[in-house]
Amino acid sequence: MYFRLLGESLRRGTRRKLLAVTAIALGTLGASALAEVLLASGDRLAAELGAYGANLEIVSAPGGRLVASDLVKLRKIFWRNNIVAVAPLFEVRVRMAKTNPVEEIVAPLVGTWFDHSVDAEFRTGLPKVRTTLRIVGRWPAEEVSGAPEIALGRRLAARLGATEGMPIRAELGGRSAIFRVVGRVESGGDEEEQAFVPLAAANALAAPDAPRDRVARAEVFAMTTPEEQNRKDPARMTGAEYDAWYCTAYPSSIALQIGEALPNTRASIVRGITDATAEILGRLRTVLFALAFVALLGGAVGASAAMTATVLERRLEAGLLTALGAPRRRVVLFFLSEAALLGVLGGLLGGAVGLAAGRWVGSGALGVAVPWAPVLLPWAMLLGLLLAVCASVLPVFRALDRYPAAMLKKATA
Repeated sequence: MYFRLLGESLRRGTRRKLLAVTAIALGTLGASALAEVLLASGDRLAAELGAYGANLEIVSAPGGRLVASDLVKLRKIFWRNNIVAVAPLFEVRVRMAKTNPVEEIVAPLVGTWFDHSVDAEFRTGLPKVRTTLRIVGRWPAEEVSGAPEIALGRRLAARLGATEGMPIRAELGGRSAIFRVVGRVESGGDEEEQAFVPLAAANALAAPDAPRDRVARAEVFAMTTPEEQNRKDPARMTGAEYDAWYCTAYPSSIALQIGEALPNTRASIVRGITDATAEILGRLRTVLFALAFVALLGGAVGASAAMTATVLERRLEAGLLTALGAPRRRVVLFFLSEAALLGVLGGLLGGAVGLAAGRWVGSGALGVAVPWAPVLLPWAMLLGLLLAVCASVLPVFRALDRYPAAMLKKATA
């Protein structure tokens, strides 16, 4: 009988109920769309900020030594799939000039990877770590027959008067090597005063008898979760806290795992990038949460108004049920059950439209490729249910806070 009455109640007074469903749908639509944008924009923004430079750096520990061949061990840590790119760097200052007699220029010569295969699934190098670098021409090939190749910074190339295809001589400690210019690097930063060559070529010029994979430091670009600077020291964490921290892609936890994989090295966090990422993402979340709250508040006000009108129109029905002996709590439950069903329907409609709206807002306003997130749909339905019930509690109790005879008299007057 209870469900029959509930079904008949839903079937009648469709205009008021459609108004309530619409109000709830609009509230959950805004919340779902903003939640979908937030989920997508967090990773995209972290990647965009990380593109301005590496967020982790590896250097040799005191008494240790870092070689490029050891970097393959990064592919064995827990967060290996979060490491987007890595580039070893070996820098020396050399005297450079064109092969014909001209004034020599002292400049940094940086040996690194450009398109190096670490394993069958991971190719990396400096262009992937510093994606803001622009190359006119191409990057040097790591293995060529004949003279090794070099890419000159824009300002350095202008000072040398070097153009693509021209040979350049580099000297260090009485040793010299001839490089062929294949590209010009433009960045607006210090890279425009540097020269870039394959790692083995820089090592050969610095010390012919030394291994060809010596590295001064390595830059790592990893996808990380923003982390507060004032976090608890891992040494003081409980077992559960440590496990949660270790299994979250924080910059500090990835740096710790890199240090564990490379025991003779020290991995540090490049705070400029990670702190900016955390701050901007925090502000973005605050703005989106505020907008979602406003959308839900508007939906709650609309649903409350619609339910108030519905309950006032049905005072006679409520008074009759109470007069016939129905417990007041059962009458309240009857109206709240009706509101809950309307909330679930509104949440379903609002969540479905919100997923589409989130993709449109992300691509149109933020330039973010927002994937479908159907996992948000059940949460939208639950949100609609809670919104409808909370918006209906006060109107229902106020309408039923009378004696049955008074309710019937006022309703029939």
